[in-house]
Amino acid sequence: MFYDNDSLNSLICNTYYFYELKSGRIRILRDIDSPEFFAGGDWIAFFRIREDGTSVRVTHRLKDGHEIHIPADAELNYVVPQVAYKEDDRLIILNVAERDSTILTGVIQYCLYGEKWKVICVHQEDQGFVLRYGGDGNSVGKVLYVDKTRSLDNFYFYEGKLEGNFFVCADTNTKEKQDYYTFSLTDGNVEKVLGSEQMAQLSLDKYSIQFLEGNKRFMYRKEGVQRARSKKQVKDESFQLELWSWHDPVVPSEQAKGGFYKKRSQPAVYLYNCENGKDYKVCAENHSGVYVAEGREPVFAYEKDEKPYLGQKDWRHDQRFDLYLVDLRNGNHHLLAKELTRSVHWSPQGDHLLYFDNAKLSWIAVNPLTRQQNILTDVIPFALHDELYDRPNPAPPYGLAGWSRDGKNAIVYDRFDIWVINLDEMQKSYCWTKGKGRKNNTILRLLDPCRNGLSVDLSRDNKVEMFDWKNKNQGLGNLSANGKLTPLIQGNFAFSVVQEAKNANTMLCMKQSYTDDRDLWVCDGQGRRLRKVTDVNPQQCNYKWGSAQLVEWTNYKGKNNQGILYLPDGYDKNKSYPTIVTFYETHSSELHIHPVPGLSQAMIDIPTYVSRGYVVFQPDVYIEIGKPGESAYDAVVSGTRALADRGIVDSCRIGLQGHSWSGFLVAYLVSRTDLFKCVNIGAATVNLTSVYTALREGSGQPNMFMFEDWQCRMGATLWEDLDSYIANSPLLFADKIHTPTLIFHCDQDEAVSFYDGRNLFLALRRLQRPVWMLNYMGQGHFLTSRPAEVDWTIRLQQFFDHYLKDIPMPRWMKEGININERGVDQKYDLVE
Repeated sequence: MFYDNDSLNSLICNTYYFYELKSGRIRILRDIDSPEFFAGGDWIAFFRIREDGTSVRVTHRLKDGHEIHIPADAELNYVVPQVAYKEDDRLIILNVAERDSTILTGVIQYCLYGEKWKVICVHQEDQGFVLRYGGDGNSVGKVLYVDKTRSLDNFYFYEGKLEGNFFVCADTNTKEKQDYYTFSLTDGNVEKVLGSEQMAQLSLDKYSIQFLEGNKRFMYRKEGVQRARSKKQVKDESFQLELWSWHDPVVPSEQAKGGFYKKRSQPAVYLYNCENGKDYKVCAENHSGVYVAEGREPVFAYEKDEKPYLGQKDWRHDQRFDLYLVDLRNGNHHLLAKELTRSVHWSPQGDHLLYFDNAKLSWIAVNPLTRQQNILTDVIPFALHDELYDRPNPAPPYGLAGWSRDGKNAIVYDRFDIWVINLDEMQKSYCWTKGKGRKNNTILRLLDPCRNGLSVDLSRDNKVEMFDWKNKNQGLGNLSANGKLTPLIQGNFAFSVVQEAKNANTMLCMKQSYTDDRDLWVCDGQGRRLRKVTDVNPQQCNYKWGSAQLVEWTNYKGKNNQGILYLPDGYDKNKSYPTIVTFYETHSSELHIHPVPGLSQAMIDIPTYVSRGYVVFQPDVYIEIGKPGESAYDAVVSGTRALADRGIVDSCRIGLQGHSWSGFLVAYLVSRTDLFKCVNIGAATVNLTSVYTALREGSGQPNMFMFEDWQCRMGATLWEDLDSYIANSPLLFADKIHTPTLIFHCDQDEAVSFYDGRNLFLALRRLQRPVWMLNYMGQGHFLTSRPAEVDWTIRLQQFFDHYLKDIPMPRWMKEGININERGVDQKYDLVE
């Protein structure tokens, strides 16, 4: 299924295409929304949009178009052609293929379970109730529990375990006194766990009860203590005081933006043992939670404590926490690690805990019984953290792929290869891919289309995604149990598996390149019989699209640098072409990504400029902490000069552009070099010394975390490295800027203060350098107004065309637009 939404029409037309794998037949349905497959994929349900804008829900049989209207909230059976819904106290199960309904009356609550739908439901009987289960729609099933004198408050059912619980009101006049029961459909057993007196004694919040495997223990929180209402206080409005305090968790500006809510105190979590009636505290008040191990009768849990770090939000990007191991037998806590930032994982059987330690830069496997900790880099001779990560905050791990089916092995990644870690006997761990990834400079990752972690059968073949780091080609391979890697699909394109059939014999894939759009393809489970099922951009053949290629050079640090070079159709190296250098972080891995043309919201639209005869260069920029500007200079200027030395670009016709983070870097670059004929600086931070303590308008949060821990990559406070903050502030070196400059910065920018852009404009104006500034009033960090996008696209093109194509200057650049001319004369026309 794929989706085509023409948002340019006054009436949005939602069109869906349904492709039949066997025949290749396509069924097109228009004016529908939110389609869902059910009944084994033979039927779909969707909302049909009427002309008046209202909608009705419809079931549709794909083979012949047979349709039946159903209620909007009807449940769908994903195996057989059934839907279910309630009308008053009637439960209706409708077979949409046969147009036959089964109706159960007197149903107060219900739950459907099983592939062919069985029913567990509550029937009202006089003042009492009957809880039944196992009915197939034609019968109400067996009686699970009956009570003629009391009422049922609610029941909960967990289909995977075929277990549940319910509350019975001990006093029919009030729901405050209740008894708590559990039940199992496996044996039909019902057990009273707690009486109302016990629940009151424990001050138990019934909605917080969480049974552990085995139903012998449960965790719960205590009900909040009811406080006497205080008298309504009279607010003094004769003046307003804003108090900024050094120990507040967040500053008032962030509080005003919704970043602070006065939370109720989060109660502690307790564990209750039904066999001996004892309870233990397993999670302290106001901690982020307790996470119980998997498996039958779990013995351990872990707890994350964020409290020591809550006041550090201003200068830290990642939320830190301390990790504790919790013994569920007695409530004892044991500190395992401090200042973690990444996810923590239980093995499937709960016999090992896995976390990534920021200080050791390694996964750590913990045996909870012995509390022995094994460092995975002791058995893996390669880094397990992202070695190219260039921000000050802790580097992330390459990843945890999942676990072996038996739960005894963790499967983790280094930069290129896949490792199987024997959690009981670490010395038996091994590289599943036998180092082939590192040898071939190819990143190998287990196929996981749902991105939710895998349960891996190590005894059979598994599919892997392949990414060639050198040429950026992608593909799919087969990895045998003994580590033999066999390529299935590979080439100079970007390739991904969107979805895999349950029986793994069919895959839906996406294949693209710079010149080929993001079409869908289908193939069998081994990548054979690959066939294209969409043609999403047939009009592309009418345009000059150009080509993309990977370029390499040695930067000023003596390191190999890569980037993407986009060339127009018919490129002739003996001719001179206008060139624009544009970048944001790194781009080489995007070599085969197909760009979708559009209006400019900030940066240039690359295929548009290439089709108009421009060369576009996107260099990779990696940052040395504390030296962002110099790092950009080493990469961008070296790469641009390398292209000029090779005769690929004309050194007299090169423009430069950046927005936000790269806007700051291009502002720095033109203060260091006159290589570029013109520059567009968008929404840029230009004075680090003032912006460090400035506020982000969108969130009210101080900017310090951006510099110390995140994207701006200073890695120190202003006072620890004042010289570097000054050296990386282009505003302070504006007198070195001789490049004609177009500044883009809007007055409602929520990320970078509008005053930075205006300050740079005023500095260059004072220095009498050619500079223009565009403020689309009311717009933010990026343009969201279509008319504004059109205008910016036109003016940006005119700016570059004038300086790089020698096209006459438009009147807005020559004359300006005064306050009385706004909206009256846009002055797009060129000066003769």
